[in-house]
Formats: sequence, C-alpha cells, structure tokens
Amino acid sequence: MTIRRIVLVMLVLVGITGLGNSVVHAAGWCVHPAGAGRCFASIQAAVDAADDGDRISIRAGRYIEQITIIDKDLTLIGQSGAVIQATPDMEDTLSAVAGVAGRPIILVTDAEVTLRDLTIDGANSAEQNEFLEGIAFINAGGVIRENLVKDIGFGEPRLPIVDGQPRYQGDGILVVNFAATPRIVTIAENRVVNFNSNGITVFAQADANDPTIANLTAHVVDNTVIALGPNDVIDQWGIYFAGFGFANPQFSITGTLRGNRVRDQVTTSPHPLPGIAIVTINTYNVEIADNVIENVNVALAANQAFNGQILHNQIGGPRQDVTGATGLLLSGNGIQVAENRFKKLEVGILLFVEDFNFGSALNTAMEENRFDNVALDVITGPGSSSALTARTPLIQPKLWPR
Repeated sequence: MTIRRIVLVMLVLVGITGLGNSVVHAAGWCVHPAGAGRCFASIQAAVDAADDGDRISIRAGRYIEQITIIDKDLTLIGQSGAVIQATPDMEDTLSAVAGVAGRPIILVTDAEVTLRDLTIDGANSAEQNEFLEGIAFINAGGVIRENLVKDIGFGEPRLPIVDGQPRYQGDGILVVNFAATPRIVTIAENRVVNFNSNGITVFAQADANDPTIANLTAHVVDNTVIALGPNDVIDQWGIYFAGFGFANPQFSITGTLRGNRVRDQVTTSPHPLPGIAIVTINTYNVEIADNVIENVNVALAANQAFNGQILHNQIGGPRQDVTGATGLLLSGNGIQVAENRFKKLEVGILLFVEDFNFGSALNTAMEENRFDNVALDVITGPGSSSALTARTPLIQPKLWPR
C-alpha cells in the first residue's frame, strides 16, 4: 500500500472515531410478558431503566399495568399484539402533575415521547378506576400514532352525579399544556372506540400570572373516533380542541384537525345536551379540513375561532329522529368556510350573533358549500345555551369538578 493510501485510510479512521465520540447513540430495550430474550417483564421497568432518547420495543402479549413517564424523552413501539390493559386498582397519577384526579393507563409529563402501534385497553374498568383515561400527555410533546384506544369507560353510557354535579369520565386520549414550555403534539392514525366521555381532548391553559405562555400546537389527523351511538344518558364529544385564559388568541392553541372520521355522537331525550363530533374553542389559525362526520347531533362547534379555515368536510346528521341536528356552529373572526357538504340536518350553519358566551361570527367568508336535505342552510342568532356553555367549564383543569 502506498504512503498516500495509508494516510488516507488513517484520516478516514480518525474521522469515524471522532464521529463516534461526538454522537450519542440511543439504546434499545425490549419488553416481553415473560421476560424472555433478556427483555424486561414489565413496560414500567423498561421505562425506569431507559435514558433520554432510548427506544423500547414491546413484544406481543398483554401487559396489565399502569405506566408513568416523567422527564424522559422515549420512544415506545408495540409489535403486533402488544396490549396494555388497565389494572383493577389504578393509582391517581394525574393529581400530582395536573392538580386534578385521574387514572391514565399511560401518563407522560415533562417529556417528548412517541407512542406507536399499541393497544390501550381500559377494560371498561371506570367503575373501579375513577376518572379512567387511556393516554395522557401533561405538559409534554411528541407523537401518538397508530394506536388503538378502547373500552375507556363503564361498559355502558354513564354520567355519574356527585353532589348534584355531573362528573364526565372516560377520555381516550388527553393532551394538556399549562406550563411555560410551548409544546407540539401529533395525534395521528389512531382508532379510539368505546369511550364514555371524550374520544380525544386537547387543550392549553394559560398561566394566570402570564397569559402569554403555555401555547400548544397540535395536529390531530387521520384518526377514527367512534362513540357509543344513540343514548339518553351522556353527551359524548369526539374531538375537543381548545385554549383558555390567554391574553391574545395567537398565544393559545393552533394546529390542524384534518382527515378524521368521527361518528355516533348522538343523545336523545331526556338527556338535555347534544352529542358533538368536533368542538373547538379559542383557537388561532386552525385548519379543520377533510373530516368525515356522520350520525351526530352537532357535527362541528367552532367558537371564538380566529383566522382559521373550515374546508372540504363531509357532514351528516343523525340517523335517528332527533331534534336540533346542526352541521356547524360558528363564532370568532376571519374564518373561511368553503366547499363543505352538509346533509340530513335541520340547520346547516348557525352563525352566532351577539351570543352571550361566544360573541359573533365576524368576517366569515362562505363559498361553494353544498346542502342536501337540510331544512335551513344558513341562519344567524345566539345559540350557545346548550352543550358548550353547560359542559365546557367541566373540562378545564382548574375548574374540573373532581
């Protein structure tokens, strides 16, 4: 070998060695129900052993445990058949980080975490596990993708009344940010079925001492959310997306709600509040597009929305004979409503005017919307006296009556 080639080889080796010293390589861990193959037997044990940036592969099997991830940036990926099931006696892990009671099967806080290809099974254990939740991200960011979240409830529609107040329980996915660090969360391609209260809940709440912080960017895309269908017990919401207490809408919550399929949010008399497929409140520059909504009392309630777009949604009313079926409730400023299709509804679009709670719909641009079998295409007036005003305060962390 010539001197020149020897020098070149040495330079390459030195470069590789230097690169190896400067790059942190994430470790890989595995979990197996029986601890086979030098894997951990529990997911929590693997989480406890892992460091920032590590990946945990969860092999097929049923893991009956409750998982908490605090201040660790991790990736948890399930192999086909990996099921995480609620225990019969779950702990209230939410109080310490959110100030309200809750028993999530997976809790992530102060971290950036990816959860993928997992089945999260609540086993309809809300009777034993008060305020049961599937996945909860509290002051955390990351990705929740291609998971099945199911049976987060009682096994039948239920709305417990305690001290004369309703206690909505049973959320599939809960994402909340009220810390100073802005967060970005992607919730994509999940299937959320057989939940009791909300399928996907996402909101930001400002710090009372500084209403310009705690903003949240969330992308809720290509999920399937299926509620329990017609019942006279509880008003179910498919996707809830909101911000509270901010000095300016641009500090609140932003992102996308796109390509979701949401259905079967229907309540009947005597329960007074309608089921709603998608609820947004106090949003900034949010795109709501290409969603397919079927068999609901109210398809979309977008209130105090600023600089947003509502485009190309397919909206269908209830299959049952119920009163007040509405496609879109709208208030805020600068919203484009275009190329949506509304069918089988009493009201296609209700634009709020001087509503006591949500104000008016200002500077709304509507074009090329289609109305099929709709009694009233577009009307104006107040209209928030039902579901939104009655239930919204029950969802904010500081006001949730737990």
